[in-house]
Amino acid sequence: MAAMFSIKRRIVVAVVTTELLLVICLVFLAAFIVRRSSIRSFDTSLRGRAMMLTALVRYSEGAHPELYFDQALLPPQLSESAPDLFRIETGHGRMLASSNSGFSFPEDRQQISWGFSFQGTPYRALRLRNVPVLDTEDSVGPNKETLDVIYASPTKEMSQAMFRAFTSIFAAGVLLLAISVYASVRAIEKGLRPVSELASSASAISASNWNLKVTDSAVNVVEIAPLTHAMSQMVATLHAAFQQQRDFTSNAAHELKTPVAVLKSTLQSLLQEPRSAETYRAGILDALSDLERLETLLHAMLRLSRAEQRAGTGGSRENSDVDVVATCEAAIARLTSIAQSREAVISLAVPDDPLMVQAEPEDLEIVWSNLIENAVRYGPQKSEVRVVAARSNGSVWVTVEDSGPGMAASEIPKVFERFHRGEPSRARETGGYGLGLAIAKAFVECYGGSISAGPNEPRGTRIRVELPSSRG
Repeated sequence: MAAMFSIKRRIVVAVVTTELLLVICLVFLAAFIVRRSSIRSFDTSLRGRAMMLTALVRYSEGAHPELYFDQALLPPQLSESAPDLFRIETGHGRMLASSNSGFSFPEDRQQISWGFSFQGTPYRALRLRNVPVLDTEDSVGPNKETLDVIYASPTKEMSQAMFRAFTSIFAAGVLLLAISVYASVRAIEKGLRPVSELASSASAISASNWNLKVTDSAVNVVEIAPLTHAMSQMVATLHAAFQQQRDFTSNAAHELKTPVAVLKSTLQSLLQEPRSAETYRAGILDALSDLERLETLLHAMLRLSRAEQRAGTGGSRENSDVDVVATCEAAIARLTSIAQSREAVISLAVPDDPLMVQAEPEDLEIVWSNLIENAVRYGPQKSEVRVVAARSNGSVWVTVEDSGPGMAASEIPKVFERFHRGEPSRARETGGYGLGLAIAKAFVECYGGSISAGPNEPRGTRIRVELPSSRG
């Protein structure tokens, strides 16, 4: 047996994992942007400091002016934790000024910016190449000197500022993740609440309570509405089946009660005092008549049970091809004596070619016998019962029509219910037990067909049976 799992837990884990990955990506992206912006700002500051140094490079006075660095106007340090480092050279490589710290910059003139460590302190340096001398002297002429300037400052304050920014971003990300997870969990719980309510309502269903309480939330949620509808239909179907079984038991007991009571009364009357042989014989014949009625009822109930059992399994048993016309003729032959007693005429209209279906011949004969017998019994004396068989659209159709009084519109939906009879009484003279049409319906549905009842023009009742043809 597979281990149980929680849908809620799985959804929460998936949502939390997704949001965690998203927050991590956002934190790293923000940290990258902050670091890049800080380095750019620091490089801009270094460039400004370097340009300030180039402004202190001047030409000396005299007939042959030369470049020199005015140390007296040196600007204050950019950082208080460690000294700034710089070096100024002419374009020809002559040293003009240096920070005199004992540090020598690399001679690779291709480097623009780089980081290094000096006396345990991290630095970042920036190189400016071919910077023109800002001081102007008329005697120098058009070919002025250019300068190469390197300026470096410690990055401790910048690193601390970036660390504070990273910490703030991380704290904001954690807070955002916590808020998002809380909101997601609450939303998931709210979204799954209709399922819990539906399960609680379903658990309350019992033989005495068939009311499935469906909340508005369960109906209005798109994903849960199909489940709600399916469960409502299932409960309604179970209720109908349960009620049908209860009605069947009650009706069967009612039908059995009368012949059993009559049989008991007959036998008791025979035992009360000595009687003649003719009286005993007449009493025994009455008892046998009641027993035959009981036997007929029990056979009908067994047929109905067998048909419904076959229908419940989908009629999965292998069936051979059966000619519907032959089964109709056999059913009519069975009912010859009943038709003669009511002076009724049974006609059969069929096509020339056989109408083949996959079924058991005995079952089909029972179906046609029940339909035709009903038409004969409930039709007027000397009436005609028409049986028509045909093929249409891959199906075989059999119609039984009578010219009786017909049925009220309110009776049509009930005619296939068990123990249902149109007469208000259950007198023995009515004939039958109200099981014939129920048995016919069960057998027809067992073979994948359908049966319906309706009025026959100009008067009477028409019952139509459709079965899938085995030859298309």
